[in-house]
Amino acid sequence: PRSSLPKHLIMPQEVAAAKPSSTLTKKLFEIFTEYRGVVMVGIVLPLSFAMELAGELRDWFFRTFQVAPQLHDKRVAEVQRQVKAWNASGQRGKKLMCTDRSPWLSMSVRTASFKADCNRIKCQLCDILELNEEKMTIRSEPMVNMRGMTQFLGPKGYQLAVQIEMEDITLGGVVMGCAIETNSHIFGSIHETIVAYDIVSADGELLHVTKENNPELFHALPWSHGTLGFLVAVELKVIPIKPYMHVTYIPCHTKADFCQKMQAYATADKPPSFLEATIYSKETSVIMIAEPTDADTAEKKQMIHGVNYFWKPWYYLHVETALSKGGFAELIPIRHYQHRFTRSVFWELRDMIPFGNDVWYRYLLGWLGAPKVSLMKLTMTPQIRREVIYKHVVQDMIVPMDNMSEAIDKFHEWFNIYPLLFFPVAVFDHGKHEGFIRNPPKCLPGKNYQMYFNLGAYGVPQLVREKQEWDAIRNLRAMEHYARDKGGYQLVYTDLFHTRDEFRSMFNHDLYDRMRAKYNALGAFPEVFDKVKPEKGLISEEMLKKIK
Repeated sequence: PRSSLPKHLIMPQEVAAAKPSSTLTKKLFEIFTEYRGVVMVGIVLPLSFAMELAGELRDWFFRTFQVAPQLHDKRVAEVQRQVKAWNASGQRGKKLMCTDRSPWLSMSVRTASFKADCNRIKCQLCDILELNEEKMTIRSEPMVNMRGMTQFLGPKGYQLAVQIEMEDITLGGVVMGCAIETNSHIFGSIHETIVAYDIVSADGELLHVTKENNPELFHALPWSHGTLGFLVAVELKVIPIKPYMHVTYIPCHTKADFCQKMQAYATADKPPSFLEATIYSKETSVIMIAEPTDADTAEKKQMIHGVNYFWKPWYYLHVETALSKGGFAELIPIRHYQHRFTRSVFWELRDMIPFGNDVWYRYLLGWLGAPKVSLMKLTMTPQIRREVIYKHVVQDMIVPMDNMSEAIDKFHEWFNIYPLLFFPVAVFDHGKHEGFIRNPPKCLPGKNYQMYFNLGAYGVPQLVREKQEWDAIRNLRAMEHYARDKGGYQLVYTDLFHTRDEFRSMFNHDLYDRMRAKYNALGAFPEVFDKVKPEKGLISEEMLKKIK
């Protein structure tokens, strides 16, 4: 309710969220808001299951009959035709271009409102094109999601060098945005594993971009969110995998112990192949280290644990048992490991379906899988969206490793949400081709990277749970200021509370601006900030400027 918000969060009517346009729509909004849990279980879950089944059938068809590669050139030519037609129509500077993908289908927390004012280009590019086992690369169209990628590569003994967790995230989304994973302490972000981009420019030209033939554009494309051109294919590195992951759970009962161990693991000369942590309070956490393995002995076979079967407890709760029963190890089937947090949407599902981990629910309805983020957004009313942005947190911050202890304290102060996600990530020095992410101020001895970490908070702040006032804007802006002050970054799929100038100070726009001018993207595509800022009607830049 407006009356329960801090005064500076009560928005004037001219920037208030759009109201329903008809009596029927108003009634639907009321039902979807008042009975959110019923909508989730009765509508969103079955629809999510149906979408998943349809996707599985489609992927099977194309994998079986291999139709996709033959159609790729034709689909790219159609994108070029539309872009050239837009140029010929004289719309440059008047009506910008974007893809025709429905805003609710994206995996970000917001529903992109900027598309309403854009000329939408059809980009039906949904298929894997080629696995090159000699080069250890895979070439794919951008709309392939992580479920399709692991299903295709897994049986062949491979995965993406940086294989993203959530099944519905698309390759184009992470390549043009950002993504890190549990081996990012070795590989860095997914951008460090890209070999080549195929881009349709603002003039309709097809550009094959590599580090060798066009280093400036190559390093400007990460984090550019489709504002330099339309991604129509990408080639990435793959790595060999084995059928299982040997995962060791290491409980830490003090923050000092956690920071010391994590620093040692992440910066070791021979670090673990996969490394992450889940933080359960200011002092308690569990470090997970993983190595690919075979179940080739009777002892190993007894250690197999399929953590992602629908009747199993959510993975983060399984990990937490290490704090009470002590450290342990197990063998997790590779696809279970790759998508271990998908069933519980990390730990967000506990607030959407509070009984979702109950035994009766898991056995009766767990087979339906997790509700899809896209469908949750589709059924989200303006009132719910406002609740999400002001009474709920989805935030990821990347800062240098020596800020671990302080950052955990700060997240407790700002949010008091647990668990927290923790991924160490190497940030590489690209010399004169510094992109959106600046070169690190110092590198590890003998290395060309500095170790950072991603700290993620997802859920409802404790003050909100206790029905007390929690100031979303002040706390989130404090987090953003802290990240900038430490030379760090905020993942931009989240809700941003930057002004435009603050956003440009966090991210280095020098190379990006030059490439925007060089490839005629000005007046053709929105700027990154205009694509990632909150939807119209939720917050205004004038409001932000009033809040320190």
